[in-house]
Amino acid sequence: MPSTGPICQWWPECQGICHGDLTPNNALHHVHGLDGLTEDEVLQILGGPITNRIFKGPIGARIADPIKDHDDPHVPQYLVYPVKWQDVDKRFISEQPCLIDLGESFEIAHPPEDLGIPGPYRAPELILDNKMGFGTDLWALGCTLFEIRTGRKLFCAFDDEDDDYLDFMVQVLGKMPEPWWSTTWEARKRLWKDETDEQGRAIPTVADVEEPNPGIRRIIHPSVAQGARSLGEKLNPGLWYLSTDTHRDISQREIEIFSDLLGKLLEYTPEERLSAAAVLDHEWFKL
Repeated sequence: MPSTGPICQWWPECQGICHGDLTPNNALHHVHGLDGLTEDEVLQILGGPITNRIFKGPIGARIADPIKDHDDPHVPQYLVYPVKWQDVDKRFISEQPCLIDLGESFEIAHPPEDLGIPGPYRAPELILDNKMGFGTDLWALGCTLFEIRTGRKLFCAFDDEDDDYLDFMVQVLGKMPEPWWSTTWEARKRLWKDETDEQGRAIPTVADVEEPNPGIRRIIHPSVAQGARSLGEKLNPGLWYLSTDTHRDISQREIEIFSDLLGKLLEYTPEERLSAAAVLDHEWFKL
C-alpha cells in the first residue's frame, strides 16, 4: 500500500509538531495538468457540474404539498455534487498524497486545551483524560488507514457521543486499562461488566438481542460488520466504497497483516503504539 506511506512520514519530519486532525478528508492527492486550461477544458476533464435545487419545505409539510422555491438569502438555490474522481483520467491525479488542514496542529510541548478532531478519530486518552500528543495522531492514523483501505469507518456512532465511541472501542479492541475501566469512564458499568469472558473479551451488561417484529423488516448494508469483536472481523466485509457502491473482497492474508498493523496503532496505552517510522517498515506496506 505505498500510496499511503508518505502520510506516515509526517511525524519524523515535523520536529515536535502534531497534526491534531488526521482524517481521510485531510489526506489528499495532488491534482496536476489543469493549470492554464479554460473552464470548458476543465469541465471536459472533470465532468460537467451536477446540481440539485433546494426547495422550500416548512415543518409539517406533506408529500402532496406543492414544491416551492425558497427565498431565504442565507441558503443557496442549489447544491453541486462533488467531482467523481474515480471517472477522471488518472494522468491528472498525482500518486503523491499530501496532508492538509493544519488548523489543529500544535507543538508537542504546548498542547491545546482540546482538539477539534471528529469523534471517529479521537483517541481514548483524548476522550477520557483530555491528553493529546503523538499518540493521538497515531491512533487517528490507524482509523484513517482502515477507512482509506476499506471505504468504511472503523468506529462509527450514530449519535456522535463520546460514550458511544468508547463502547465501540471496547467491542472491537477489548477491555480498557485502569483506571479508565473502573473509574474514569463513568458510563462503563452501564455498558460492560467488570469481568471478561474465557476468551478475554469484554462482556456487555445487556445482550444485544432484538425482539422480532413481523411488521418491520430490518435491512443492514453488507458493508456493516455487525457485532464484530475484533479488527479481523471488522475487515471481513471487504472493501466497500459507498460513493460508487462497489465491493471487493479482501484476502485472508491481508486481513491478518492489516489487523496486526492496526492493532499496534490502536493500543490503548499511547506509549505502546507503533511509531510512525516503524509503521513504514510494517509488512502491510510491502504487499
